Amino acid sequence: MVETEVIELLNNNQSNIICRDLEFKPTNLAMYIATLANNAKQSGYILIGVSFNRNSYEINGVSKDFKIKEPLEKAISQLTNPPKIVQQRVSVNGRDVLVIKVERKEDSVFFNVKLNDDEKIDLFIKDILRACVKLQANIRFKNVSEDERNDYIRDLLSMKGYFIKDQTRRGYSSSGKSTGEVDIFIEINDMPFSIVEALNLNSLNISYLNTHLDKIYSYDTTGNKFNVCLSYVEIKDFGSFWEKYRDYVSTYSYPIDLVECRKDADKEFPYSEIRFMTTTHNRNGKPTLLYHVAVKM
Repeated sequence: MVETEVIELLNNNQSNIICRDLEFKPTNLAMYIATLANNAKQSGYILIGVSFNRNSYEINGVSKDFKIKEPLEKAISQLTNPPKIVQQRVSVNGRDVLVIKVERKEDSVFFNVKLNDDEKIDLFIKDILRACVKLQANIRFKNVSEDERNDYIRDLLSMKGYFIKDQTRRGYSSSGKSTGEVDIFIEINDMPFSIVEALNLNSLNISYLNTHLDKIYSYDTTGNKFNVCLSYVEIKDFGSFWEKYRDYVSTYSYPIDLVECRKDADKEFPYSEIRFMTTTHNRNGKPTLLYHVAVKM
């Protein structure tokens, strides 16, 4: 692979490319590799030393003494049925970029990191909160549609290595007469992991909120261990809104029985303009969590 090939890949802005400014963590590399091997229609690429957003890329480069061999070997060891991988250092615009080419596999590659279910949930929630921080700081998303904000969150989660399905037809619609469209559907190892249902709110619109809360359970046909209701809030008095929201969802009549409410789930989270809480529900004898996340826009 030469410089022109790397630039051509970036200019095509394809879904089979994961760009990271700098990445040492074997766990993250393993997730990226599994994502590309399982889901790319062709060979996928991890480019280390490149940062990328929806419209452009920036070649930041890596130092001459940056070594990827050991983290890459550890990442591969965390995968079952690992794909063929080729690693190469390429000079692009005078800066070194590490290119990891991942071959597509017909039989699934499984991400085999030793995380229990609670640790996986905690990791995902931290990642979605990080995505919300970036969304909130980007002025381009101050007055836009829910879909545009969802696209940005989805792209950030994809860059973290999650396999995201956008507007997946699943379950049934609020009318019950057709298949519903999930805002963001996440899979791990070809299995459902979580649903993110998002909405724009400029007030505590009870009817609109009810519809979205109910949608989550109509879309979640397998009974995920957790799901997320993500509210993009355009209200000046965000603190007052959040108090009213917490009180309302704590007593709402959900399609699945409410067991417990943790209004203070974010007590160790240091920020005031992004808040979250959880409700726990009994679904056929098993607990399922619903994370309520609100982001002031």
